[in-house]
Amino acid sequence: MRLRFLAMAACLALSPLAALAQAAPRQAAPPPPPVREREATITNQSGQTLRELYAAPPGSEAFGPDLLGADTVPDRGNFRARIQATDCTLEFRAVFQDGTEERRRQNICQNRRVQFGDPAIPLREATIRNETDTTLLQLFAARPGGDGRGPDRLGENVIEPSREFRIRLGRTRDCIFDITAIFEDGEEDTRAAVNLCRDPRMTFGDPNAPRREARIANTADRTIREFYASTRAPLAWGADRLGNTVLQPGTNFTLRLRGTACLWDLRAVYDDDAEEVKQGIDLCTTRDVAFDGSGAPRPPERRVTLVNRHGATIQEVYLSGVSEEDWGPDRLGEEVLPRGQRREVSARLRDCEGDLRIVFEERRAAEERTGINLCETGTIVLRPGWTLADRLDEGEDSADTGPRPGSVRLRNAAEVPVAEIYADAPGAPRGVDRLGRTVLGVNETLDFAPPEGTPCLVDLVAVFRDGREMILAGTDICAGVELELR
Repeated sequence: MRLRFLAMAACLALSPLAALAQAAPRQAAPPPPPVREREATITNQSGQTLRELYAAPPGSEAFGPDLLGADTVPDRGNFRARIQATDCTLEFRAVFQDGTEERRRQNICQNRRVQFGDPAIPLREATIRNETDTTLLQLFAARPGGDGRGPDRLGENVIEPSREFRIRLGRTRDCIFDITAIFEDGEEDTRAAVNLCRDPRMTFGDPNAPRREARIANTADRTIREFYASTRAPLAWGADRLGNTVLQPGTNFTLRLRGTACLWDLRAVYDDDAEEVKQGIDLCTTRDVAFDGSGAPRPPERRVTLVNRHGATIQEVYLSGVSEEDWGPDRLGEEVLPRGQRREVSARLRDCEGDLRIVFEERRAAEERTGINLCETGTIVLRPGWTLADRLDEGEDSADTGPRPGSVRLRNAAEVPVAEIYADAPGAPRGVDRLGRTVLGVNETLDFAPPEGTPCLVDLVAVFRDGREMILAGTDICAGVELELR
């Protein structure tokens, strides 16, 4: 009995401690390991540029930011990466220039050197030669059956005609690639399943194709801004053969082409956007080709008379189309427009509407007005407030007064341009061409005064582009009349 009582007493004595233990709160979970900055040296032995680098704990789906930032790691180069991580073991993901990826899992506390690529794998390279007459802009090399073409192996480089370039495909045991070349004229040439182990050299174009050369002369009175030559026009004109240069009036350049074809289409684009095309030029037999602008329709010449009613001399005048980006040349040239005087200025504009800008002497001030209908406005009176006036010709006679005094107005009423004009004393030998490098287009007019040393009475000869001549013997070119050339 005594033993049973003692046992019960012991249980009663311990029960408050047990209750206290049950009421005590649980202990807090241990804190996570701290994030530390760890370092790793990344070694690139892939044979190509390492473009992106990521690191994350193993099994993580999110890799975080690119550790390279704006940097890249060239082949055989190193990069010291600083990584915020809690564990020593990390999974690295490298993205190379051609878009391929490689992953490495490594404990960087035990070994800080992380290597991508195996230097025991051969470095695959190929030499690409361009034997066409067009610049090769892009080159792609991809494994057959892969997803897409991959990156442009030329990068920022191009391969000019008759030049070659070595591309690097990285370290790979693959030999077979699909090679695609894209040229400046948009043409593509694809070579499927090329074995670069057997022959690491490729040529686009025919190195045995003959070269064609021709001297292209600009005999027009305007600049040729672009020039094209093609055997596939009008589907494709190819690259601008002038490149970054232009062809000024009276100059020429040598056009060099390569191909078996003899017949080429040539196209000149002038600085006023007019185009002149010559089709089927036989460059096997033709060595000189002239572009005189006669085959390129020119915008009509818009003329307007400016009357200065301001209190100061106008030093510069600019007249341009509303869609043009700049004002163009000073239409007064070396002259000025003094107070109280008038001058006729002109510009070739495709539409009737033009913008006018005047600059006063010593460039002290300038005034502008846009959207002037030059087909309906023959005279503009430049006076205070003219930029907002309802009538630009108010107070002035805007009627056409005919040719300038002491001249005649020549109007080309034929269907082809006038290429040459001669004015010589009656019975005298034919002298110099008075048009020079310009032409008198269809329906265009020209106020023509006696050249220096030439009398008013002359034999006037107009030579048209088709070779016809119109002779006006004994013509008074000071009579102030209009003459039609047919």
